[in-house]
Amino acid sequence: MKINHLRILMAIISHLQDAFRQRVARPGKSSRIPVQPVPEVLEIPMADFHLGPSNGMRLRSCLEELRHTRITFPTESVYLLNTFPGLIEEYDFPAYGKTVRIRLPEQLVHRLLLTEGGFCHYSHVGALSLSNKYTVRLYWLICSWRNRGGFVLPVDTLRKMLQLGCAYDKFGNIVSRVLTPAQETLQAHFPIWFLYRVYEHEGRRLLAFKIKVRLDAREQERLRREAWDTCFHLLGQAGISLLILEDIFSRVDAEDLKPFVTKLADVLLYIRQHRDIHDPSRYLRTALQSWLDDWSVRYGD
Repeated sequence: MKINHLRILMAIISHLQDAFRQRVARPGKSSRIPVQPVPEVLEIPMADFHLGPSNGMRLRSCLEELRHTRITFPTESVYLLNTFPGLIEEYDFPAYGKTVRIRLPEQLVHRLLLTEGGFCHYSHVGALSLSNKYTVRLYWLICSWRNRGGFVLPVDTLRKMLQLGCAYDKFGNIVSRVLTPAQETLQAHFPIWFLYRVYEHEGRRLLAFKIKVRLDAREQERLRREAWDTCFHLLGQAGISLLILEDIFSRVDAEDLKPFVTKLADVLLYIRQHRDIHDPSRYLRTALQSWLDDWSVRYGD
């Protein structure tokens, strides 16, 4: 997809927000909240596509291209179709018109509204401000993994997700033309950005992404205080001194404190279930040290 295709997709998603909210508010079939039918045709003002006031011909061209742009979702489901011959089934855009009527394939709408498979929040205005299609895609990706703090992708999977051509067969080109520009743009202008490290595992090159979130000093202090108190209680229940984690805790970034506490709780549970561990304190420290230092371990679970 080109950047203008992504902007059309954003406009479509924006006009499906009421349907998304209904499905989030009514997660179970037994809910009494009524489900309003999704409109068969979306009526979208031309301005919502953000292609400029005099770009009717460009918009019409992009809409026509999206009728024949094959769409594939990354997950498989026995209940839903995951591959479609085009994003748009048909559209109506009269000459000099100010509104576009778009009909999406019915099964595609069901697939887009599958909130059970996960959903995320992102800044619509921020995404529209981006002019690089790969930066937009990476921005969406890190927003979807924000609560986990990061994620790991094989380089081949990233190539497939971004539909990178032959020019990106060399990993150096992915770094210089995709990752570095996106990283620099997001860090300079957005409250969320990413860092990454490269790992080799069983002959595959992996990218471990760490999500950074801009927090003010007061919020960072609050998160540290709450996380430290939780660690104190967890270790006290396990009979382990908090001092063994003091230096590790000091190196945890504020945005990673929540997953750090979750990891601590998981390791303590494992120790309780395996009484044969000779030195629980040492085992705990080693596990958390590995989690902190190796992003492929931290975000690869």
